[in-house]
Amino acid sequence: MAKATAAPTPRTATLSVVLGVMALTRSSPLGRRVYSQDGQYLVSVRYLGQWHDIREFIQPENPDVLAIYSQIGPDPWSLYDFVCQNVDYRRDVGEFWFTPSETLKGYGDCEDTAILLTSLIRAGQAPNCYVALGSLGDLGHAWVELNGQILETTYTSARPVPDPSSYETMAIFNDQEVIEFWPGALDEVFSLRRDERIKLNLMEKVLNGFA
Repeated sequence: MAKATAAPTPRTATLSVVLGVMALTRSSPLGRRVYSQDGQYLVSVRYLGQWHDIREFIQPENPDVLAIYSQIGPDPWSLYDFVCQNVDYRRDVGEFWFTPSETLKGYGDCEDTAILLTSLIRAGQAPNCYVALGSLGDLGHAWVELNGQILETTYTSARPVPDPSSYETMAIFNDQEVIEFWPGALDEVFSLRRDERIKLNLMEKVLNGFA
C-alpha cells in the first residue's frame, strides 16, 4: 500500500515557492538581463524566468530565413534593403527580442531587425557579420556590422550611415561567437537609457538629410 503523504501547509507551500525562486536566480541576481555560465552568455529578453544563449537568436538555418535568402540573396545590400522596406519599426515596451520568424511578420524594433538581417547574411556564410549592441546618441541601440560597416536596420531603405562616429559598439554577437569590447560590456548594454521617441526623432532627422 502506498504511503499517504500529508498535504503541504500554507507555510511549507510558501517555503517551497521561495526555495524555487532562489534556485532559479542563484546564478542570476534579480533584475539582471545577462550573465555568463559555462562559456555561454545567457540573456533574459523574452518571458520572465526564461534565459537564452544570446547566439540562439541568430538563425541562419531557419527555414523562413532560408526562404527569403533564396529569393533576395546573396548580395548583403539587397538583404539589407529587404529588411528596411518590409519590417515596420515598432516601439518596444520593456525588452522583448523577436526571433527572425517573428520579425518576418512585418514589425519589430532595432534588436529584432538587426537579428533578422544578421541571420539572413549569415545564411550565406558571411564570416564577419554581427549584431552590434551599444549606444547611439547616449541611447541603447542595436544595428548590424558587416566587415566593420554599420547597417542601420531602422531605416526605411538601405543606405549608408552618414554619422558612424555617433555609434558606440559595446558588444557584438552572431550564431557562433560573442565579443565584449571590455569585461562586463554586455551587462552595461542593458543599463543604457532607452527612449524610443527620441531615437525615432533622431532617425527621422537622418532620413530627412537624405531627401
